[in-house]
Amino acid sequence: MTSAADQLLAHHAALLAIPAVVPAVAVVGVVLYIARKDRHEEREERELIERAFEEGE
Repeated sequence: MTSAADQLLAHHAALLAIPAVVPAVAVVGVVLYIARKDRHEEREERELIERAFEEGE
């Protein structure tokens, strides 16, 4: 069986990791949001250009 000190160390290490993990997750979320938004705008722009060429024919 583990002692109380061992359990406290494991818990303490997890608490120390939180300040590093939370900002990393936030940065990943922002990057994914921007990439998704950019792809959506690129798709709309491509469709607009295709419609312009179709109307010109």
